[in-house]
Amino acid sequence: MTGTYPYKYGRQRNPMAEDQPTGLSMNYTLLPEVLRSMGYATHMVGKWHLGFCDWAYTPTYRGFDSHTGYWLAMGDYYNHTTVPIFVPGGNYDFRQDERVMWEAQGIYSTDIFTQEAVRVIEEYEDEDQPFFLYFAHQNIHYPYTNSVPQHFVDMYPEGTIDSVRRVLGMVTAMDDSVGAVVDALKATGQYDNTIIVWSTDNGGAKSCKGANYPLRGAKWDMWEGGTRGVGLVHSPLLENTPRAYDGLLHVTDWYNTLLAAAGSKMLPENDGFNQWDALRTGEDPSPRHEFIYNLDKINDTVIGAIRVGDYKFVTGEENTSFDPSETGPWLFNLKEDPMELNNLLLEDPDMAAELAALLLAQVKDVVPADEPEGDPAGDPANFGGVVTPGWCTAH
Repeated sequence: MTGTYPYKYGRQRNPMAEDQPTGLSMNYTLLPEVLRSMGYATHMVGKWHLGFCDWAYTPTYRGFDSHTGYWLAMGDYYNHTTVPIFVPGGNYDFRQDERVMWEAQGIYSTDIFTQEAVRVIEEYEDEDQPFFLYFAHQNIHYPYTNSVPQHFVDMYPEGTIDSVRRVLGMVTAMDDSVGAVVDALKATGQYDNTIIVWSTDNGGAKSCKGANYPLRGAKWDMWEGGTRGVGLVHSPLLENTPRAYDGLLHVTDWYNTLLAAAGSKMLPENDGFNQWDALRTGEDPSPRHEFIYNLDKINDTVIGAIRVGDYKFVTGEENTSFDPSETGPWLFNLKEDPMELNNLLLEDPDMAAELAALLLAQVKDVVPADEPEGDPAGDPANFGGVVTPGWCTAH
């Protein structure tokens, strides 16, 4: 949404909790705001989780013409209340724009999101105005007992671990949703002029039966299993397809890449690169040669990782994954060792020193983590058990 590394605005640690008086910094112009200034209609369905304590943090105040979905990290897939994992449970969190969407109770979230996405697509069937649709699926997140209709679970053999069957069922439900969106684009004659971007946000979580093998690690750490995403770009506008893209691409790149694809000739200066020509033709190399996975400083300890070319340097990572005796720092050649098994720190100290210097040079840009203490004023009990804005000032 910003094209900027999260450590530059204090979002390098934990996700926001429902009682924290904060949100995504107002110092940044978000992608939908820029697209709207270019004449695009902008719509969102699904998960927000970029702040809500002030209305100014919410989707329809940050560039989206509409939003149907939830504001916090996670919730029940049917009754749409918060779950007692990171936040107290039982508070209602589902909106259509600013309105509490009570009628969503009892309806599977993926069905609601899919219906709304199809509605948006059909709305522009006979319109000249281009549109941007951001679809942040709830599937597949935590596989609660009540996370997917049973008929999707029944597609997978009994004897498999129940939570794994639910995860597989959630993937299948998501596949059906994506199919419905693509079918709507084709039925309305808009498919040939549409760019579809599909991407994960992180590696699988061990607590959710996520499997990242053969990569090391999982969600919440800086190893490849936690950070290397998979994705696709699909469009009749692409050339020389199908093909795999092996260039470096970081999540910050989507900002400028999508603006370029949408026709912008003036791209902002941020941490992202415009990858559109490389993705569109398959002939140009990636303009990116390095990126920072994450960066933080706690007391005198620097925690971070950087990749330059094929090499990756990691320091301060506490989740050593499979060898608790390791203390780092670490240096890996990801082309030769994608599983991060062979620490080259002693074998190639010059390369380690070079990457360490590049990483440490960025510490000056680290903003202290934006993790304020919880404020009782934000307790949903003050608002009839509904997650509600109006108890902080956006900053």
